[in-house]
Order: sequence, then C-alpha cells, then structure tokens
Amino acid sequence: MVATFVAAIAYCIVPTFYRRIKFGDQYKALNEIEWRRTQGTADGYEFRASNGKMLSVWTTEHEYVDKSGLVEPKSYTPDSSRFFVVPPGVWVDTVDEILKTWDQYD
Repeated sequence: MVATFVAAIAYCIVPTFYRRIKFGDQYKALNEIEWRRTQGTADGYEFRASNGKMLSVWTTEHEYVDKSGLVEPKSYTPDSSRFFVVPPGVWVDTVDEILKTWDQYD
C-alpha cells in the first residue's frame, strides 16, 4: 500500500519537474515576462526547440501563415488570463500547461 502511494505521488509530480528541467530557460522566461494583455497588443514568447521546430505562446489567438512555420495574430484582443500555445493552437491556463503542450512537440 505504501509502494502504491509513493508510485502515485511520483506519477503526479515527476513529469512536471522533468518538463521544468527540460524547458528550464523557457520556464524561467515565461514566469518573468510581464504579460501586458492590453487591447491591440499580442505579447508572446517563441523559441526553436531541440528538434528544430518553432514553439511559441501568445496572449492572443494566432494562426499559421504558411508551411514555413510563421504565425500571425488572428486578432489583437488578448485573453485576460490564458495563453495561446502554437503548435497545436490551443488555449491553456498555466505555465506548466504550456510546457506540457510543448513537450508533445519537442
């Protein structure tokens, strides 16, 4: 029973810490960015992953412009608390959810 408890705790905690280590620079930067979230702005952060793919997160919804991987805002109306992660083009609520989403593409 104790082993099951320890395994359950590890199953919940280890992936989060692994992603925080894997994306260490990005995790630090995302937590330190002052997200303005003002009308007419599209604050964001993007970087090239180890596999060469561009990963980004924004305060407004974005879409791919072409097959080169460039993205542009669909609107300049920022969400008050969520983040738009590209790829895959989904809204998430926390920095840890951003890293979890990016982990699927790196």
